Amino acid sequence: MINLRYLVIYLSLVVCLILMILPLPDWVQTYRPNWAALILIYWSMALPKKVGLWFAFFTGLLVDTLHGTLLGQNALALVIIMFINLNLYQRIRVLSLPQQMFYIYSLLFINQGVIAWIEGIMGRPTSLITFLGAPVIGMLIWPWVFVILRDVRRKAMLG
Repeated sequence: MINLRYLVIYLSLVVCLILMILPLPDWVQTYRPNWAALILIYWSMALPKKVGLWFAFFTGLLVDTLHGTLLGQNALALVIIMFINLNLYQRIRVLSLPQQMFYIYSLLFINQGVIAWIEGIMGRPTSLITFLGAPVIGMLIWPWVFVILRDVRRKAMLG
């Protein structure tokens, strides 16, 4: 049974999945941040015992299913960045938001690199603007994601 106190994690995941499939114009589509990665990074820093590698794996499978991509592509990318984040979260939590932004950029860049590598193996190369655009936008919106989810977590009394 899902503990109602932790329902906010699953609700934020639903919101991020909606944001990932929200229709956008083609020119904006390439700059869409990886909402699932941002949400998972936050929750794994805030509650590392509740949101771990398995949570990232199943979220990645959901993202693959929603986007119609190769099953496991996003799951692999999210598990890799979650592994890095779970090993460094205690050091990153104490940084200021501008410092965290560069850390978030590096995680999102690794995520894009894994996805671009898999797409390249399948014969669908990724353009440079697509490769670099989404991590930059994700880095720029990180402060808002952090503040909103922190307030939601505090209101839900998750610690």
